[in-house]
Amino acid sequence: MADAGGLMWQPSPVNKRSGVTVFDAEQSGYNVRFITYLSRFLLCFDADCQKWWYTRASDLPRRASTEEVDAMRLKQFGAFSASVEVGLQEYKGKNGPRALMNSLLKRYCPDPKKLAQQRERDGLSPLSDAAEGKQLREIKEARRQIALLFGLMETYQPVEEITKLLAAIDNGSISRIEVVDRGSGYAPGYGAPLVTFPPPEAGEGFVTAQGRAKLRPSGALLRVDLLNRGFGYSKPPIVEISPPAVAARGNRNEDGSPICGATAKAFIFRNGVNKGRIERIQLLDEGAGYTKDEPIRVKLTPPEMLLADGGVPATGVAVLEYEIDKITIVNNGTGYAVEKPITIKVEPPPLTARVNMNDPMMARVISPDQPLPPTTIPNKELLRRMPDPTDPNSVINRANIEASKGGGGGCIGRACYDKKVVAYAYPQAQIDSYRQFRSNDDATKVQNVEAAISKRKISASSSGLEKDKLPLIQTFGRGPSSSSQLLSLLPEGIGLEYDRMLKRYRLSTGDSTLDWTQAASSTKPIDPEFGPRGRSPIEREMELGISTYLRFFGSGAICCSAVHLALTPIDVVKTKIQTNPVKYTSVTSSFQTVLREEGAGTFFTGWAPTFLGFFFWGGVAYTMTELLRRFFTEYAGDGAQEVPIILAASGLSALLGCFIICPFEAVRIRSVAQPDYAPNIVGVLQRMVKEEGPSSLISAVPA
Repeated sequence: MADAGGLMWQPSPVNKRSGVTVFDAEQSGYNVRFITYLSRFLLCFDADCQKWWYTRASDLPRRASTEEVDAMRLKQFGAFSASVEVGLQEYKGKNGPRALMNSLLKRYCPDPKKLAQQRERDGLSPLSDAAEGKQLREIKEARRQIALLFGLMETYQPVEEITKLLAAIDNGSISRIEVVDRGSGYAPGYGAPLVTFPPPEAGEGFVTAQGRAKLRPSGALLRVDLLNRGFGYSKPPIVEISPPAVAARGNRNEDGSPICGATAKAFIFRNGVNKGRIERIQLLDEGAGYTKDEPIRVKLTPPEMLLADGGVPATGVAVLEYEIDKITIVNNGTGYAVEKPITIKVEPPPLTARVNMNDPMMARVISPDQPLPPTTIPNKELLRRMPDPTDPNSVINRANIEASKGGGGGCIGRACYDKKVVAYAYPQAQIDSYRQFRSNDDATKVQNVEAAISKRKISASSSGLEKDKLPLIQTFGRGPSSSSQLLSLLPEGIGLEYDRMLKRYRLSTGDSTLDWTQAASSTKPIDPEFGPRGRSPIEREMELGISTYLRFFGSGAICCSAVHLALTPIDVVKTKIQTNPVKYTSVTSSFQTVLREEGAGTFFTGWAPTFLGFFFWGGVAYTMTELLRRFFTEYAGDGAQEVPIILAASGLSALLGCFIICPFEAVRIRSVAQPDYAPNIVGVLQRMVKEEGPSSLISAVPA
């Protein structure tokens, strides 16, 4: 049973395999490649699993060929991977992979500082610089391999946890920023929008990146502001906006359509004190192709009232729309994962960007019901009354408060109407998931033990190696035997890339994505990349002592004696029918006859030998079955036929039990068939031995 932090093999009172097949882990997203690669990882990084693997070398015949050794090793690996899959039943459901990753990281990627502190508490000397460096490389490589392992998952892949893990590996800094969509709706005079980077995935202790946005004209118009509201209009004037200069040169849009100028519509006050004045100008088409340096003319037709009679022509000015030109890096930050682009948040345009807040009416300084000044340019008095941006009760802040409540689609403010800026930052690191942490020196010094096993260069005595003296398994490189490849992990050059379409990580060689996540089906448990998955897991026999066998004996004795004691009335009737079939013709009538002629107490005649006989029979049979099963299994070797062994052990135990139960059954049957044979059970036993000899007690064994 796996604990939360150790993945230790511990005995459990609950049989995790009850009703579970070794293929059920696939229902939780653990495909064949994940299971077999996790098996490789455990054989490379877990000392207990390594010890088991080396001890299995004792099962190999001494005269076996290299091909036979490889075949047996593949079978052993398959059994091991099946056991790993059974263990994955502890990590079911959507949150199971996340819990499994945390368990692996806790066990195989401990904090080096905590390890040093533990050595100090244990009274051990500090590690040398070389040993400490190697320990750190092993931890980092284990972290990398765990990330690659979970990159093999499709369903329930813990993307956030993988990103955080990669960030701890990479410690990346932002190297470039790509603006995919420049957004829209930004106005001049408001300053650059705020750029926000997410905090580093590696967690606390790292620096969040910072950036600054730069704006540029988008080529469209944002709005048309009134300069003079005019007077004397009885109907809205026609608004003419000059086309962009590129249109006059015959340039076209990217889709081939001609570039057109912007169009707008004017609205007038038809009633009240401001009747005949222009209320506002609304854009109908923002146009395209306008530049910052070219003059944009806005012309409104004159009012119907003659100038001599007091008519005043209205005037307006066009305001260019701005978009994001680029985002420059102010602080590169630290602790980012290089395998996944980082989404940058850019502040949307201000809520009032498409409104001329210099217009006293738009700024709510003057009510539309009051006489408006002829020009929208405020005088000194109106300037004094214009809203203070720092005032929480100003119209701007009140509008922003309302806008912050969000729109129906989860948008806020102008983000509900203007195009959202889409930008990604790309971190870069000196070391990422594509590079291994083990040095070449580490790889050349390790012993290729599996190749030696294949060549029969080591004997079965290797199973006696101590846990802390096990030879290291070569994790990278190619050995001379196929079975040695079972102990190899993904080498340098293979890492993870985030797939935006699938929204998960995939294995990649840097220039191409490896399609290894398409797992083989359960009917084909052989993975061409990472090895076989067996259909039966390995089992670890518990060593049994005298106290355990006594519990076996007690369990069998109590169960058998209690059950057969309860069945004594049936045995009595059965014996009556067998010894006197003329009188006792059927089960029902026999019950009635015995009850009427001999009383209810007769039904428990012979209960004592029944209880004692099955007490000893149950205890001996249960104990001998387990003892013989273990003996036959050890003699035949692991992987032998389990069912024939159990049947043989049970049959021999039952045969031995016949010699135990037969004397008790002989006494019971004699006491039931001949009630006057002796006054009690002891008397029946004594008379049978005296008159018929001791052999009469076991004469029924052959039957």
